[in-house]
Amino acid sequence: MRKNGNTNGSLVASLFARMDSLAKLLNIKPELLDKELKRFKFREITADRIRVSMDDGKYESLTATVVLHYLPYPGDKPYKGGIRMSHQVTPDILRTLAVEMTLKCGVVDLEFGGAKSGICLPRPVSAYSKQELSATIEAVAGFFIGLGIIRPNYYVPATDVGTTSEHMDTIHNIFHSMVPDASQGTCVTGKSAEYGGFPVRDEATALGGLTVLGELLSKAVLPDIGIQPTMIVQGLGQVGRNFVRLAARNNYKIIGVSNSSGGVYNPDGIPLDSIPGGRDDSLDHIAGEQCGGGGILLMPCDILVPAAIENVLRADNAALVQAKVILEMANHPTTDKADEILRRKGIVLIPDILANAGGVTVSYFEWVQDRQGYFWTLTEVRERLDQVMRHSFYDVMTYSEKQKVRPRIGAYMLAIERVASAIRLRGIYA
Repeated sequence: MRKNGNTNGSLVASLFARMDSLAKLLNIKPELLDKELKRFKFREITADRIRVSMDDGKYESLTATVVLHYLPYPGDKPYKGGIRMSHQVTPDILRTLAVEMTLKCGVVDLEFGGAKSGICLPRPVSAYSKQELSATIEAVAGFFIGLGIIRPNYYVPATDVGTTSEHMDTIHNIFHSMVPDASQGTCVTGKSAEYGGFPVRDEATALGGLTVLGELLSKAVLPDIGIQPTMIVQGLGQVGRNFVRLAARNNYKIIGVSNSSGGVYNPDGIPLDSIPGGRDDSLDHIAGEQCGGGGILLMPCDILVPAAIENVLRADNAALVQAKVILEMANHPTTDKADEILRRKGIVLIPDILANAGGVTVSYFEWVQDRQGYFWTLTEVRERLDQVMRHSFYDVMTYSEKQKVRPRIGAYMLAIERVASAIRLRGIYA
């Protein structure tokens, strides 16, 4: 087991550089961010060589890491961030996403710390059976629960790329089997309804993003976007799949989709019932122009929704983007250089820390209701989510107008200011 890695990776270093520059605009003392939001506040716990039995009886070794970033409200509020299971997990990505989770909670004003954990598989997720993935979750969860990392008032994970509500149910059951007195609440969110989760949790991120998008289109002056905006969604995992379904029901015209198998573009529209349910299923049967997952980002549309992985919009392709609006439903899909190119092109970009915050918001609802033992109806959850996302949208837009910056920068500045305020309230700095 290893602890406390460095923060010199390219992604997290770039994020910290952005935070430093914005903190100067806010007149926040550099030492506050240095000591509270950066390298000294990371805690990393890495488990090497976790052995998992495969279906053929052989064992496979893997690595799992939990990255805890910053907790502005220590005591009874936990770190929050999903478990990613992929062969592409790296410490740098986990650190970056943990920091962004801190900022995301700041944008929607939740008293959670930022975290992210990852299970680095030797092979792609699609190469494993359902039983093998379940056994992997069991082994990793047992390890971190045994260390006291996963618990209701310390680190409460949820789903992310490669993990499902069934996996969260597994973690819930393991925790209750290992911790005799588990009355203090839930150690995980994103569970199925049978285990105290919300039926809406699978679609919460998509619902929140659609709320933000609807507010933008109703208030902003965006030329050439008609009454049925055209939309391209990159990624058909849990977020992208639900986003496509909900967007189509809300009068958006889906003209392009992609997943790990490729992409398809049809300006006449793609029927909802022709889009497969699996993130890896073939799209060859859908009529239209076949193009790679990266190529779909560059096709003409009103609204582009990156809902897959990090850094798909980069300096080498941003100038070719033909969308009018980009809604970042994936975490960190746009690099800093690409963001500047998109800004010069006049493309309106709604950043991930606002656009996809519906997931962590409903996770907060789930954590609260399990802690209190008082359960809300599905209608109440949807109404509360809608209220939080609308208020957060207006907070970001109002703040951005006041600071005379674009929404991406405004969202980061608002988050940094709120977290810095929490630090000051703790009396650490004058």
